[in-house]
Amino acid sequence: MQQYLTRPGVVLTSICGEFVLVAAKAARASVPAYAQLNESSAFLWRLLESGVDTAQLEKSVMETYEIEDPAQARSAIEAFIGQMVQSGYLLKEGENHEE
Repeated sequence: MQQYLTRPGVVLTSICGEFVLVAAKAARASVPAYAQLNESSAFLWRLLESGVDTAQLEKSVMETYEIEDPAQARSAIEAFIGQMVQSGYLLKEGENHEE
């Protein structure tokens, strides 16, 4: 299964009850300064920070959100990951990433 890395210098925080990714240090040159996340996206981000792969993400999402259809969980995860990779907040493990 694919594994993704959170970009160094990007932190998840809560501001006024909203989840936000904030680019600090060198990350500011590579990604937007901030991105707002909903609760389920913040959940996925925290899992990715801990180093889980996509299979573990799927299992955790299904358990936490009581989803019975793996395809439904996979679709939501793929949408989130695709958006985060496109924005530069996530990096595919094993690919060459220049800072």
